[in-house]
Parts: sequence; structure tokens; C-alpha cells
Amino acid sequence: MRAHPLVALLVPTALALVGCAVPPEEIRAVSEAAAAFTARDRADDTAAACRHLAPETREELARDPGPTCAAGLAEADLPDAGDVRSTDVYGRHARVELDQDTYFLTSFADGWKVSAAGCTPRYRKPYRCLVKGG
Repeated sequence: MRAHPLVALLVPTALALVGCAVPPEEIRAVSEAAAAFTARDRADDTAAACRHLAPETREELARDPGPTCAAGLAEADLPDAGDVRSTDVYGRHARVELDQDTYFLTSFADGWKVSAAGCTPRYRKPYRCLVKGG
């Protein structure tokens, strides 16, 4: 009996994907970082929220609209993101979907940081983000 060509292709692919599973603690760390940023933003504590942003995102907000990250974040007027609905991790990068927003995060030596927020999907185009690094 000969194996069907599709089965011969799918079995090795499935086995390879099993090895790529993200540990639950990594997903939890990303979700917690997103929730921490949301909590500070929701409380209008923009200085604390900026500490949860990736360095290049903080720098971009300080440049445009500036003059500081906190002022730039306040001016960005992010939507009330709501609660975390799903978290996808891709190596050092992650996407977190919330009730009313999408965040992108990057892993740094000191933990996960939000690299883009206020992101909305566009058909066949990259997300449009209100806050992002340069």
C-alpha cells in the first residue's frame, strides 16, 4: 500500500510545527506586558505607560509629536483597548489582540515592550498604528 502524497507532506510538516510551540509562560509574559501598558494608559499615567514601550517607540513619540514620550502618548489618544483576547508569539515579536485594539510587542533583555499600539488591520496592507517606532 502506497502513502498518499499529501499525507507524506503533511506528517513531517505537522511534526515540525509541534517543535515550534511557544511555552505558555512566554504567552503569559507577553499578555501581562500588554495588560500593564493598557492599565497605565487607561489611568492616564502616560509617563508610566511610556516605560512599557520599546525604546524606538518612546523616541519616536518624543520626536513626533513630542516634546516628551508622555506628551506624545497623550496626544496620540489611543482607544480604550479593553481586555486581552488573544496572543500570538513569533520568536522575539508578538501580536496581542484586545477588545478594541491590537498591540505589537518586541522582546528585550528586560522583558516584552509594546512597539506599536492603536493598530487597526487594513485589507491586504500592513496594520495602521497610531503609536509606533521609527
